[in-house]
Amino acid sequence: MKFATIGTGWIVKEFLEATREFTELEYTICYSRKYETAAKFLSEINYINTKIITDLNKLAKSDCDFVYVASPNGLHYEQTKLLLNNFKNVILEKPATFKPTEIMELKELANKNKVILMEATKSVHIDEIEILEDFIKNNNVNSAVFNLNQYSSRMNDVKNEIFNSVFDFNLGKGSSFDLNVYPVELAIKLFGKVRDVKAVNLRLKNGVGILNHSILLHNNGIITSITCSKNNFQSINSQIFAEDKNIEIKNITSIDEFTINNSILRVAPLNIKISKSNAMWYEIKDFVNLIMKKDFEKMNYWLDITIETIRVLEIIENIN
Repeated sequence: MKFATIGTGWIVKEFLEATREFTELEYTICYSRKYETAAKFLSEINYINTKIITDLNKLAKSDCDFVYVASPNGLHYEQTKLLLNNFKNVILEKPATFKPTEIMELKELANKNKVILMEATKSVHIDEIEILEDFIKNNNVNSAVFNLNQYSSRMNDVKNEIFNSVFDFNLGKGSSFDLNVYPVELAIKLFGKVRDVKAVNLRLKNGVGILNHSILLHNNGIITSITCSKNNFQSINSQIFAEDKNIEIKNITSIDEFTINNSILRVAPLNIKISKSNAMWYEIKDFVNLIMKKDFEKMNYWLDITIETIRVLEIIENIN
């Protein structure tokens, strides 16, 4: 199965590293607006036989089975729409789009053209998430606190009022979409659709979110409290509460490890680690299975989670 990539950042390197475990996948095309950028990127990761394309329309008409889209967030919608219109399967880096109407349109287009579209959000695709779902099903879970605070490598630029890449208003939208998608999407995957949203946001001078506090009330009555920022360093984990038990989650972007704790002291904590060191392996496995099985029912299940996530993120973004 031949595939192409859009983007030359670290996330693409991580994705390609994960694809090495899939013998059926062949990295054939690297798209970049500048040939020199793509050439340098491919040299760094030792993919000397991968073709470089600098014209997006040529990529859309090229000989590949799917495209991994990891361009700046604000370009996702238009690029994916072009690819779907040319009958390409697409795995789209998070956040899929900035507007629910956009991802709904892309879903409709994928179904119409009988191609697979899936958002690449690591945490919701790990195999071990079934353990979390079983815990929620079998215990009286009432609330969760999700913390995701990552001090951005671009903060020096931000302090000098240089707002580029993820902090660009049109391309990134800062913490509100680029980072907050992780806890919001995980909450929706685990607890279901959201009935009500309360939020406060701290913004940069250009209007882009840098810190978001939000409370989600799910249809089933579970409450998720989320603190997300790109200007803080975090040393506290996330938790799911079920009266006399809880689950402590380490790194909710990929859920590398989690522990089930019990208030009864003689019951030892149960620690679970994901089996793959690169959590992107799981999303690739799910995506490839969707293509191989032409499983549009499962595709639509995943896209409905994405649509609900973008809907909630838009509400949070539009508060204060």
